[in-house]
Amino acid sequence: MSSFRLAVLNLVRHRLSSGVALVSIGLSIACAGILLRLYEVSSSRFSSLAHGGQAIVGAKTGGIEMLLGALHSEGDFPGVIPKVLYQSLKAGATVKFSDGAQEAPNYLQAVIPLLYFAKFEEYRVIGTDEGFLKRPVDEDSMLLKEGTWAAKMGQVVLGAEVARVKRLKVGDNIVVDRWNGIADDGTSSFSLQVSGIFSPTGTVWDRALFSNLDQAQESFRTPGFLSQSIWKSEVVNYFLVYLDKGLDKGLDKGGFAQLGNLINRRTVAEAIWVPDEIRRLKELTGTGRELGLLMTMLILILGGLAVASMMVTRFEALSVQLAVLRALGYGRAAIAGWLLWEGALLGIAACVVGALLDWVGFPSVRALLGEALPPASMVTSSIVTSAPVWGIAMIATVLAVFIPLMRLYSQDIHRSLKGL
Repeated sequence: MSSFRLAVLNLVRHRLSSGVALVSIGLSIACAGILLRLYEVSSSRFSSLAHGGQAIVGAKTGGIEMLLGALHSEGDFPGVIPKVLYQSLKAGATVKFSDGAQEAPNYLQAVIPLLYFAKFEEYRVIGTDEGFLKRPVDEDSMLLKEGTWAAKMGQVVLGAEVARVKRLKVGDNIVVDRWNGIADDGTSSFSLQVSGIFSPTGTVWDRALFSNLDQAQESFRTPGFLSQSIWKSEVVNYFLVYLDKGLDKGLDKGGFAQLGNLINRRTVAEAIWVPDEIRRLKELTGTGRELGLLMTMLILILGGLAVASMMVTRFEALSVQLAVLRALGYGRAAIAGWLLWEGALLGIAACVVGALLDWVGFPSVRALLGEALPPASMVTSSIVTSAPVWGIAMIATVLAVFIPLMRLYSQDIHRSLKGL
């Protein structure tokens, strides 16, 4: 009888202990896999964060919320601010206030508007201008892989991932749904033609679509929105600000102190310093992510120890059986093969069970965490991410066999047979 056959028969013969071991190892694998995938999703928020200036201006809200809304397209429809503020800053014109104060924003290099106005399935459509393409920082600039910028009404440029996943090309027509933060007005769908496709950036921009600002504002010229907005359709959600680094004088951050004084104290908008908000976000999420990774490792270690304990106890009870097999002519190599096959089969079955539980349970666990994680439409996590857990579990189950193996090679079969 082969070593493989012996392993299968022994697992089937001890159904209860085999089942308990299978379930316990499978649960350990599932828990560790889910935690590892959550760690990956949480970490991906930083790697996929878009590049967009040193400062962001938007409706008054939390700094981290504004950062994620503008540079990671997260959350519900954001608040709006008057377009005239963006236009004044972009033109470098002196801003005048009702109290007679004036501010000349000569510390700005570029101002880029963002206005969400539609959705193409799970992807957001953003209105902006040509400044979105060419920026003061070359590595932030967006390059067209195909076609041209959406300069005309009815045109749209696709992010690289949108074009790849939806298999779209220049000249195709797509239907998008109006999205402006109010109830559906009954005419929510309209068509746009693909005029270009951006090169991959590895950021959230790959999962978005872009059109000109006039096209975006057209979506806001609806009775429901116009009745709620004091600025009518002349609004933007955010604008990204590149400051003049030549003005950087220590704490001034290239003129941000002046921008903050202008925006935060004298307008309905709020300005945030992007590096500070990224640091705060890392501080808030870093502890949880590291704790999750630690828990993943602890679960794997505990699972491995449980396997080792089970295997040792199991084969301790088989010492006489091993001696009988040796007496019947089975060599140490054949019995060692049996033990290794049993550990491997148990590990494979547990990995299958754990992977199924991981696959089924991960979406629910992710939903429970809510806004603590990026939305599934922005950051996906494949079951393959848990593969290292499966590998470690397999190694643990096989290594657990080596303790009985050492006992096997030092076993006195004559003494063991006397116990019969």
